[in-house]
Amino acid sequence: MTTTQNPTKGPVPDGARTRRRGLLLAIAAVVLVAAIVALVLVLNRDNGTSNASASAPTSTARDTSVIPNPPTPSPTGPTSDVDALPTPAAEVPLDSPAAVGNGVVASLTSIEGIQGTANGPGNVAGPAIRVTVHVENGTSAPITLAGAAINMYFGADATPASPLDDPSARPFGIDMIAPGQSADGVYVFSVPADQRDKVTVEVGYEAGAPLLLFSGPVR
Repeated sequence: MTTTQNPTKGPVPDGARTRRRGLLLAIAAVVLVAAIVALVLVLNRDNGTSNASASAPTSTARDTSVIPNPPTPSPTGPTSDVDALPTPAAEVPLDSPAAVGNGVVASLTSIEGIQGTANGPGNVAGPAIRVTVHVENGTSAPITLAGAAINMYFGADATPASPLDDPSARPFGIDMIAPGQSADGVYVFSVPADQRDKVTVEVGYEAGAPLLLFSGPVR
């Protein structure tokens, strides 16, 4: 049997050398496997991150286009709170009737340009529009006109027209309209003769009731 000389400890038997070589190979194999496992874990982690990034939803610009306003619901009569702002109904032509929705119908039986006469302080004579408002009670109970409000606007900017205390003005003279009955009121407003391409008459027959709007040119 051959031996290997060790300068410190003397000759090393072949069996010991073989066992040591096997141990070194085993350690090298363990280190190699550990390195392979670590590499696989790193690759899997990177791949998972990449997949997560690829599957994440992309950010898109928010749609800022204008959404049309929802349609205004049909009016159904006065609100329970008389202090609440009434809902305006859709505009109708000056010569068309406008329904509140609860059986009350209003119409303008006459609208014309006149030369207004000034009566009382604060009134100024001049071009004016006189309108006759007709209100029909189609409900089953009396309705009040005590809080009736009639307004007028003119021009593209809907400038409020000033009421004029003209002698021909006759506001509603009754407080109540019985079922099936009607009433008329005459109102005069100062409106320049050259600004009548669009005139709007606003009728609120009762506090809290929807506002009826009549619009069109007055010649």
